[in-house]
Amino acid sequence: MAYLAYKWYKNRKNKLPVESSEPDTSEPSYPTEPSKLYEPTKPTKASKPTKSEKKRDCIHRRGVSQISESAMELTAHPDGAPEVHEKTDLVDNSSPCAECKEAKRAARIYRWRIISGLFVPFLVQSLDVTIIAGALPFIASDFNQLAQLNWIVSAFNLTSACFIPSWGQLADVFGRYYAMQFSLIFMVIGSVLCAAAPVTSFPMLLVGRALQGIGCAGMLINTKVILADKVTLEENAKNNTIFTIVGGVGYGIGPVVGGYLTQVSWRWCFIINIPLGLIGMVLVHFVLRPELLGPQEIKRVDGVTDVNIEQTFKARLLTIDYGGQILFLFGLGLLVLALTWAGSSYAWNSVQILAPLIIGVALLAAFIVWEYLMLPGHFLSRRNPTRKAMLPFKLLVARNVSILMYISFLTGMAMYAVFYFVDLYFALVHGKDSGESGVNLLYYLPGLAAGSYMAMFACNVWPLQTFATLFLGVVLEPLGLTLIALALDKEGMPFIIGMLVLTGVGTGVRFMPGTLHGIGYYPRQIASIVSLMSLMVSLGGTIATTLMLNIFNNTLSQGGINFSSAGSSSFDAIAGLGPVEQEYIRGKAKRGIVLAFYALSSFGWLGLIFTLALGNVTIGKKGKADKVVKGSYLGSLFRGEKPSEVE
Repeated sequence: MAYLAYKWYKNRKNKLPVESSEPDTSEPSYPTEPSKLYEPTKPTKASKPTKSEKKRDCIHRRGVSQISESAMELTAHPDGAPEVHEKTDLVDNSSPCAECKEAKRAARIYRWRIISGLFVPFLVQSLDVTIIAGALPFIASDFNQLAQLNWIVSAFNLTSACFIPSWGQLADVFGRYYAMQFSLIFMVIGSVLCAAAPVTSFPMLLVGRALQGIGCAGMLINTKVILADKVTLEENAKNNTIFTIVGGVGYGIGPVVGGYLTQVSWRWCFIINIPLGLIGMVLVHFVLRPELLGPQEIKRVDGVTDVNIEQTFKARLLTIDYGGQILFLFGLGLLVLALTWAGSSYAWNSVQILAPLIIGVALLAAFIVWEYLMLPGHFLSRRNPTRKAMLPFKLLVARNVSILMYISFLTGMAMYAVFYFVDLYFALVHGKDSGESGVNLLYYLPGLAAGSYMAMFACNVWPLQTFATLFLGVVLEPLGLTLIALALDKEGMPFIIGMLVLTGVGTGVRFMPGTLHGIGYYPRQIASIVSLMSLMVSLGGTIATTLMLNIFNNTLSQGGINFSSAGSSSFDAIAGLGPVEQEYIRGKAKRGIVLAFYALSSFGWLGLIFTLALGNVTIGKKGKADKVVKGSYLGSLFRGEKPSEVE
């Protein structure tokens, strides 16, 4: 048989008949022409598969070759000359194989378990961000703290920003289940304190809001980390699509729900979280627990293998960056305090402003140095090689991550500006009650929905890229904020509604692509990327409300109005003034809010310049690899560079 194969191969080139070394005395079982040179049958060209066949082509069969010359098969017939046949694929590729069917079924079951278990926690955290938007002026008025109303937001955002990186670490060292349950517990306890706070105890309300911030940060981070576990970037895009809708609905209806609950009592804005939190804990335990990753192995941050590292509870606690958290929390807190008081409560050159301002800046500088010293091989890392930095310093200086952080910062600024200061405008300038103010903010929701849908389409259908939606959001958001300022000044309600929708589109279109963009570049650092993006949203909200309130208070102060005084520290006190005084306060309040929006839009236009240097991620579909542009995406288009596969 081997000899016949060799002779056939040799004669195939020379077009000579195959000679047998032994005489053939038997009669052939099929017609032959000895005088005619033997020529193998030429393979026929395979027809192109149709689109539907391509879609049904199973990934496990893609490597199987179709009819080709290389697939020629030699068959030796008994008592006859060798025959050459074309080898054809006898496997039916028209439908998925058993492995594909089982994989799809398992992925579908996993996705629905994840959705069922995470739906309530994620909805609660998105509601908590905006539910007090409609109630904020009225809560501050009840406590006689209209001049300090930003602290009701800042107490939440400060702890949220500070603990966002920690929750990513806690999810790794203690497992996703315990991290999610503890975040729900913090949220419930904080809600109880806020609901029970007497109007003479403003600090108790702020402590409750701080605990809510810790809990909501945990729910947000753990949800995003769990969504990214066990799946490809394509599956992650699908999962994020669903929760982008949930988050958008929560952000959008939060002010409306909070506004109408405030007509009964603003305390219901916090009471409603308690049963929802308990339901979330039950769902996480019974639905999610079997699917969640447990504690991850403690490793050295420098990547060196060390079999002697203990995996005890104490060792896991020591992996958290406590020093960085303390420096960040107190540094940012003092900075916010100084910016809140400056110009309105105290002069800029007074010790009450300079002391917290200088100390806050010094603590934030110390925080950056601390994080630098925690890099592998540096002083703090050598002392405790398993402790993870609160902020991964190398990611901070990476071009795409730093630009994404600023984009997320702008998103937080725009969201909090719209939810809290447009509401303040309707309540203070137009005298709307909490329910009407919340309903007016509902017009932001169609924009969020439209932007979210555009992002979902771009990441799941076409063009399967992240740059376009991120760039579009950077253009629309500052444009919307600028035009909102103009609309509030003109007091044209249709104009205001239109600009709320436009700003909502700019915000919604960036929710999902930002996280996918970061994960595309750094697929092995999912928790860090998710934490950084979420941290910057909270930080943007904190800085936005602080700066805008500072401009607002200074505008009133220049007009001789001080919301810290007994005569104008609440809505009841303002209502007791004469018509002329009330109209004067409303005019100055409108002017302060308009100037605050103009000032905030400048941050957005600056972001447009930074985004020109952003790269691009192409999401692989149907087994294709994800691809990234190393440098600037716009620059690569001019240079004709092609994206490379993710390493």
